[in-house]
Amino acid sequence: MTRRSTKSASKTSSSGSQPRALTLGGCVLLIIFIVVGLLGALGVLPKSMMDWAATGIAQIIVTDGTPLATQAPAATTVGATSVPRTAVPGRPTSWLTVYFTDPATSSQRNILDTAVLPVITRARRTLDVASFDLNLPKFIQALTDAKARGVTVRVVADEKNGAMTLDADKNNGVAFDALQTLKKAGITVVDGGRSNGLMHNKIIIADGTTLFMGSWNASYNDTFTNNNNLLKITEPRLIANYQAEFDDMFVNKIFGAKSQLRSMLPVMTVDGTPVENYFAPRDRVMDKLIQETNKARCSIKFMIFTYTDENLASQMISQAKLGVDVQGVIEARGASQGALPSLFCAKQKLLQVKTDGNSATMHHKVIIIDEETVITGSFNFTKSADTANDDNLIIIRNSSVAALYLQEFDKVFGAGKTPTSVTC
Repeated sequence: MTRRSTKSASKTSSSGSQPRALTLGGCVLLIIFIVVGLLGALGVLPKSMMDWAATGIAQIIVTDGTPLATQAPAATTVGATSVPRTAVPGRPTSWLTVYFTDPATSSQRNILDTAVLPVITRARRTLDVASFDLNLPKFIQALTDAKARGVTVRVVADEKNGAMTLDADKNNGVAFDALQTLKKAGITVVDGGRSNGLMHNKIIIADGTTLFMGSWNASYNDTFTNNNNLLKITEPRLIANYQAEFDDMFVNKIFGAKSQLRSMLPVMTVDGTPVENYFAPRDRVMDKLIQETNKARCSIKFMIFTYTDENLASQMISQAKLGVDVQGVIEARGASQGALPSLFCAKQKLLQVKTDGNSATMHHKVIIIDEETVITGSFNFTKSADTANDDNLIIIRNSSVAALYLQEFDKVFGAGKTPTSVTC
């Protein structure tokens, strides 16, 4: 099959030093920021919303909604390597940095040291953390250190289903209990664990200005042995979405299907890049995945920890029959009880599915469509993720970001194995 190129050219224009009048869109955003700021000042909304509004007002006044940065960093750190990053034509991607774990070199540099700890150690006001698994000693130490220097630290975990302890053989001969350590330091931990769903979010927000999200838990395995991706985001509107999600869990203590909170601003354009952001179960996230795969015209590539949703599998099979190149990797553990048999036994020439080759866990939750669109987050392709869990998803339409994920896909797919436990 001859693939049609999906990359499109963008017209660019040079910008001078003349001030610009606010557009209608800028005026509307300015009004929204002002109202949210006033509600934050009055205590109707969390203080973090007031901070977000102040940042947004300043940004709009100076740039009419365009981020102030004019140059993108030279490289994006991926695991222990640096990969050159080119921006969307004419526009930087300074609001987003992508990281991948690299189990093969985990004993050297890792995303905890490279990405997360520098932000935590610089935090001066607030640190909000939601993590399904939470047992990484160096990370917990950074939180207790932040608490000691006066930072307000708030944590949401899943004490019923997540891993909160670490065996001695992984911690210099000393068993480690993350919850006990946090509570001893005076840090409040809200338990989102329950029998009818998971608190499955992976969120870190520092000072209301930096967000980490993706598939990475603050756990030993997710850092050193599992395949994961982590996004560092500085876009205020996305941070506000995640702050509202965190506050609903920590402040209101509402989880899963009981929560009525939906994504505050689900669709936006960030520095020239279209972005969508959703939270399960309120935003019907599986419907979004099916809609996105239905848009594919050339290729669908996926890496997923758990894949059981047959409707999504049927959509991918249909796309392969229409000439779309579909390739995927599913975590080997339990794969034969999920959607793997349907996908593997479809026997479509353009549909290749493998089980992963990592002796530990391939923990990604990623779809890459037409080498342009990246879908990632904490959301597995399951009914429970869609209807019961606290999960999140982001859709980024940017070929430069897609290129980074395609590189990771090629590595994971290349190490994948042909399923042997499936009988067609």
